[in-house]
Amino acid sequence: MRRRNGIPIGRERLMHQRQFLRVVVLGALLSASGWAGHSGQDKTNLAGLKKGIEVFESVLNQNLAKAFGGPFETLDRARGAYLPGYGVVFAFEVNLTPLEDLGPFAPAPTARDEQAERQEEVRRGMKAKGVAEEVLGSFGQTLGSLTPDESVTIVIHTVAAHPGKIERSTIVLSAPKKLVDERFSHLIDQTEFVRKLSTTEY
Repeated sequence: MRRRNGIPIGRERLMHQRQFLRVVVLGALLSASGWAGHSGQDKTNLAGLKKGIEVFESVLNQNLAKAFGGPFETLDRARGAYLPGYGVVFAFEVNLTPLEDLGPFAPAPTARDEQAERQEEVRRGMKAKGVAEEVLGSFGQTLGSLTPDESVTIVIHTVAAHPGKIERSTIVLSAPKKLVDERFSHLIDQTEFVRKLSTTEY
């Protein structure tokens, strides 16, 4: 009988078949439990949620256009997606580098220029974060079809161009549905809402 690593080839094939069947069965069970967990999200709710996502996208993009204005200051329009069991996630990208500092003919920056540029980048990053916080607090209720355990999250990608390198960073703001409802009902003000947001920066 032919062997491989001391194990008969026929037995090795049988072991592989059993492992494959275990994977298939486990995958089927996970899929079934996932479907059962989200079967309550009917077509009507999804249709309403889709409309709410579109409204939120529109408001967020309008506010970004007002805050930044220039055609290359927001590199990617805000788009949202629903993740069953988690909530809705929106993402957009902003340029932190002033346009006059870009291009092959820009003069070499002095130390003072670099310091001023860094300060401007911080200011723009805070502006993008402020826009996201304001829209989330004022218009999060447009996503009222979410379940109490789900959240609304905004991911802000930032890009800054420096000589010889590109720096990227990310800001993540997340509010559970309960917090969005409290803000909508005026149980808390915007300052308290922002304080309770889950914020991650890296």
